[in-house]
Amino acid sequence: MSRIITLLILLAIGFQSAQAQRYSKRKIRKDLEELPGFKQAFVAFELYNPDRDQVIAEKYSNKFMTPASNTKLFTLWAFSRLGDFELVPALEFIEKGDSLVFWSTGYPLTLHPDHSDSTVIEFLRSSPKDLYYWPRPMVDQRFGPGWGWDDYPYYFGAEKSVFPIYGNSIRFIVNSTDQTYEMSPNHQGFQVRVNEELKERVRLTRDEFWNEFDLHYKKVTANTEQVIDTLIRPFRYSNTLFADLLSGVINKEIQTIDDFKRPEDYQTLKGVPTDSLNQWMMKPSDNLMAESMLLMISGFMSDTLSTTAGIDSLALDGLNIVDGSGLSRYNMFTPDQIIHYLRSLYGWYGEDLLTFLPQGGTSGTLKDWYGPYVFAKTGTLSNNHALSGFIKTKRNNLLAFSIMVNHYTEPTSTIRESIGVILEKIYNAY
Repeated sequence: MSRIITLLILLAIGFQSAQAQRYSKRKIRKDLEELPGFKQAFVAFELYNPDRDQVIAEKYSNKFMTPASNTKLFTLWAFSRLGDFELVPALEFIEKGDSLVFWSTGYPLTLHPDHSDSTVIEFLRSSPKDLYYWPRPMVDQRFGPGWGWDDYPYYFGAEKSVFPIYGNSIRFIVNSTDQTYEMSPNHQGFQVRVNEELKERVRLTRDEFWNEFDLHYKKVTANTEQVIDTLIRPFRYSNTLFADLLSGVINKEIQTIDDFKRPEDYQTLKGVPTDSLNQWMMKPSDNLMAESMLLMISGFMSDTLSTTAGIDSLALDGLNIVDGSGLSRYNMFTPDQIIHYLRSLYGWYGEDLLTFLPQGGTSGTLKDWYGPYVFAKTGTLSNNHALSGFIKTKRNNLLAFSIMVNHYTEPTSTIRESIGVILEKIYNAY
């Protein structure tokens, strides 16, 4: 009987080995060189088996590449390492007599347009005390180093700030049929000029330094049903604007104070579960959330919020990173480094880590791409695309991978399709 069992085990091992050979290291490397979009690009790759601590295949896995939003994998790692709490700190405050003085932790979810949290609003609204806001010092500029200067009008370019509110953006609902619009938040400092010239699609632009918007409605025919577009545009942030917006929501006066230092005996108001923030940052690839999370790390150690200080506190060796979102082209990672952080995250979370990542054909930035066996973070800047995460294979093996394609000239959709070919072959072979 034992001989039969041994024989069956050997046959199973031989079958799996034969299956893997159908997509060998050589064939993987060949595809990385010859699939559409890859020939003129620089492609780096690593496929890793965590259970066996084994690199299955690699190509240029130690070469530095532009990661784009794959940088958020590091932000998740950093926040998970230092943010040892179930609920994210949303606000810090002290109460003295009839006064309540409050300041930010960097918490990015207050009235966020997609994941609105009213924890701060309800707390301040219910307080019977006079409210004083201290704009905590922040070293960072509104944009990070190496960001595209012309990204300011787009939702992914929302400005970094001490205390984000509404995602530092305005949600416009534009009805081109009736030529009307609504905006949230609506503030007297937000000026919209309606242009009489109609466009093939709704156009909404903003002055770079002022909250002045230019709106063009879309051309519609007389018999067309209601044409309604929802557009999100960042606003130009200031501490004064923040205090005014917050005061308007809670319907109470807020006074701003500058001459203040955070005391040792402050209290902390808790916000959403940490796992929720992780998912909301990772799945839709929210840049402001990622930047705020790195700022929050620095706030655990000092009064001043600073992305650089947050990164330096992690004592990293050999990782070139300057922001939390990946908008900067100064960031450079190798596939091998990304696999290292994926391994570390998997060691902390186990397969629960997969719930933070977009799933192929199902959720987040992978909703329209790949099969449901892919759990990974995308990253895209012009002429650069990366995908890193996990594949749950047909044989129920969980493999980590990172593929980074830089300097291509084909459409990004072509790069995605070629990546999909490789992932499907891995899924079937391993």
